Amino acid sequence: MRILLMCEGQNEEVILNILLDANAFCFSRDDLIGRRPYPIRQLNNPTIKSELKHYGLPVKVYRIGDKQNEKISIPKDLKAIVTQKEIYKYCTKPELEMLLILNEGLEKEYEKVKSSQSPKTFAKKNIKYNGKKYDQSSEFLKMYYSGNNTKQLISNIKKYKIYKKHHNKDELYLADLLK
Repeated sequence: MRILLMCEGQNEEVILNILLDANAFCFSRDDLIGRRPYPIRQLNNPTIKSELKHYGLPVKVYRIGDKQNEKISIPKDLKAIVTQKEIYKYCTKPELEMLLILNEGLEKEYEKVKSSQSPKTFAKKNIKYNGKKYDQSSEFLKMYYSGNNTKQLISNIKKYKIYKKHHNKDELYLADLLK
């Protein structure tokens, strides 16, 4: 069964592509519809509908992001391809920036201010790489986690699961998809 890999936005897409290129997941690009992650939130996207109809067989949907409260609605013309029981949520709550905070060993400092600062705000104030401050851009994440730092990304994802301890019962961790 093939996988439709959906993600919340461009930054998640960058992280997923880095992990796919590193062969870090328990699946490969060849297992994916379109051989790539899609930065979309719903199945009614015309590109996705076309890809799924072209494939024509049942798929699993892996949805990755920090906001998982929106239910995926399945368009009538895709009901033979996608079922609700084959939709899986992989959560990066509170935000993807937590991986940067963990990588920099700043989790204790963040804990002191988390009631007043989001991980995104904290990362913008406290994280630099090659002299550049974190700016919430995909380019920063590519630069930060490329090359030898890919192993660190994988380690951070695993560390996050221990740090976060639990999500809602229908939410899995990105670490659950790693080899």
